[in-house]
Amino acid sequence: MLRTIALLACTLVAVLPITFPTTSPAAAQTTAGTIAYVRADTEDEIRLIAPDGRDDRRLWAHGLADPNEVMYIYNLAWRPDASELAFASTHENTCSINHSDIFAVRPNGSGYRRITQAPACAALAAYPKGIVKVPVKNVSIFSTLFGFVYFQGASSLQPVVLPPGGSTVVTFNDVADFGPDVLQRAAIIDDPNRDYPVESVVDVQAGRTVTTAGVAVTPPSIIALEAHAPTWRSDGGSLSYVYGASLYNITANPKPIDFGRPVIDPEPSPGTVSYMAYGPATRANQILFQGDSDEDGQSIFLATEGATTLGQPLVSHGYLLIRGLAWLPDGSGFVYAVEEEVDFDVSRANLFEYSFASKQTRRLTNFTNTFAGQLSVSPDGKQIVFDRATAKDDSGTADVWIMNRDGSGQRLLASNAYAPAWSPRALPAPLAHRVYLPLTRR
Repeated sequence: MLRTIALLACTLVAVLPITFPTTSPAAAQTTAGTIAYVRADTEDEIRLIAPDGRDDRRLWAHGLADPNEVMYIYNLAWRPDASELAFASTHENTCSINHSDIFAVRPNGSGYRRITQAPACAALAAYPKGIVKVPVKNVSIFSTLFGFVYFQGASSLQPVVLPPGGSTVVTFNDVADFGPDVLQRAAIIDDPNRDYPVESVVDVQAGRTVTTAGVAVTPPSIIALEAHAPTWRSDGGSLSYVYGASLYNITANPKPIDFGRPVIDPEPSPGTVSYMAYGPATRANQILFQGDSDEDGQSIFLATEGATTLGQPLVSHGYLLIRGLAWLPDGSGFVYAVEEEVDFDVSRANLFEYSFASKQTRRLTNFTNTFAGQLSVSPDGKQIVFDRATAKDDSGTADVWIMNRDGSGQRLLASNAYAPAWSPRALPAPLAHRVYLPLTRR
């Protein structure tokens, strides 16, 4: 125990600050390279662990009941100064037009907030409220609509069942008014598919009732628009995320219900994108992403902010799924995980490294009957942490492993884990706990 004693000669009573260094597991690890990951069996808890396996502890969990197992965390990304961890999750999709959104939390578990389609559900309580009525008609002549309607700023969605040709008015009594001339809209939901009818756009008025134009709907056919694969720009002032086939950039502290802006707008579209990653400071305006090329199938592209063309893929793997992607910290290349087939059967996924200088790919692992997935590189570029599973889909068990960048020294880091993210620098050290005791001088 450290003790600091200060006595003032001219006083009879002094206050002594006695400093206790913190001993809680969550605060013990403050060295560079802390690794975050998601607990695999629940998919709702983020944990932190040191690269040597010490101090495995909970950072955050949403704690919501999930009897149908529809809430899950996709992936994680540290802010460059390690002051926040961004993550994509579906746990607030009952109060968002998105199926999943991007959130952030500080490395001590505080400061939880929603970045895409902000604010978070609980934060809506701070806004003045209005009433919104949404007239809805099922224009299908064959299908009954079994779904939900959500309106931006409402505390929750509402169920709707409409037979062919049926209509109703869905009323939301507690819609947050985000300010003058801020237009808000509805989402028609047939989970996981969602439609965002433009007829529903309206300016919510606090203390008043507004009615949208009539919304003609059929059972939604748009595949769930999920904000996922967050990646911070190297200056930490904004982050990007995947949204369907689009790559968006949004300020780190956006206004309510802000989508951000497209970070690239290429023709043709890259198809379905699973992963993207902003470059390090030496390549601050460049983005790696996985997309679909009409000619080459699953490919990895390198684009510059504002690009209007896809360009040629750096690597292509046909129909074989790319399962993870990460820059090397010095910007010299990247590592990725991709499935492989044996006798026309997809039976494994391995790690590879691509060099910009040589334009060559080298194999890092030789797994059989194992599927490498999401991955992250240590700040010094010497090690890789990755998840590996016993099956291609969710039926297998997943663990997080760590290895040297050449593939040697493989070891289990955390069981029952996936989506590792290696912090780029030391986590902020916690403040010591102080207790002030009186001391009487006689």
